[in-house]
Amino acid sequence: MPPVLPPSRPSRVPYPLRVDQVLEQIRRDRRSGASVLLARGVEAARRFLALTRTLPPARLGRALEQFTLRLTTGQPSMAAFLSLANALWLARGEGGKRPPPWESLHGALVRFADGIDRGLGLTVRHGAALVRSRSLVLTYSNSTAVRLALWRAMAAGRRFEVVCSESRPMREGVALARQVAALGIPVHLVVDAALAEWIHRADLVLLGADAVMSEAVVNKVGTEPLLRAAQRAGVRAYVLADRSKWLPDALAEFWRIREEAPEEVARPGVPTLRVHNRYFGTSPLALVTGLVWEGGVARPADVRRRITRLPVSKGLVRLLARGRAAGNRGDGQLTARGRNPIAQ
Repeated sequence: MPPVLPPSRPSRVPYPLRVDQVLEQIRRDRRSGASVLLARGVEAARRFLALTRTLPPARLGRALEQFTLRLTTGQPSMAAFLSLANALWLARGEGGKRPPPWESLHGALVRFADGIDRGLGLTVRHGAALVRSRSLVLTYSNSTAVRLALWRAMAAGRRFEVVCSESRPMREGVALARQVAALGIPVHLVVDAALAEWIHRADLVLLGADAVMSEAVVNKVGTEPLLRAAQRAGVRAYVLADRSKWLPDALAEFWRIREEAPEEVARPGVPTLRVHNRYFGTSPLALVTGLVWEGGVARPADVRRRITRLPVSKGLVRLLARGRAAGNRGDGQLTARGRNPIAQ
């Protein structure tokens, strides 16, 4: 990642709009996978640092608090945003008691960005190695890591087919099917309810993840029934997720599944009809054959051990707890402090 530099000329757009444009894109995005959303989160952090370089340490600290709450509440099901915030807060010092020097935050962002690029590349390589010639690979939703792993396997000369479903309500699975088919890989696209019927024909399940916790994997709602069907049929099932998506228990406490707009499914029409629309669901980690990450392929027990060893900023935990108590909704207004400290 290139160094973060301040703009060469003063911008006519004030700070909140510059960074908020990216944060608002993240908050409104209903189709992109976790890797795409994380790239936007890194870009938001880059812009934040570029435009706060000259702030006094105390004001930089308050600005970091504001930015952190906006980032982590925009897509509360995305573990990688909590990981990014954790990297920044670990750089500011144990407990977050000292004003953060800008250079420490900048260095942490560069290391995090380099790490996710490297992590995705290695995860894709390990995932591609699982695909054999003449395989039928079943996937669900729209994972960038899975799509790239399929492309790499094909580029290595293996010939196989893929089956995936629409992934309603936003139908991101249709986009994945088109992207994979455009690579020259035969794809079978089915409705969501029919996907489990293909388990007995498949010999490999490859899934992405939005979060990995010590006991659970988070992916598109409906993933758990597929994993259970694969387990009963004796089909290998792997989740592709680098360490940016791993959540220790202290941070998992602030992860949540957001209820989405009911109109995406159907308009209720009558007061006795309630529409439930959640994009994500949790599945027991024990249901997967292994988790594919930058270090290779790990069994669930090994993943648990590794997650428990991850460092967590105590200052970040306190901030997130304070924001939750204050009713922060990710709309840019930290009710406990009032005005945006950068806009002052």
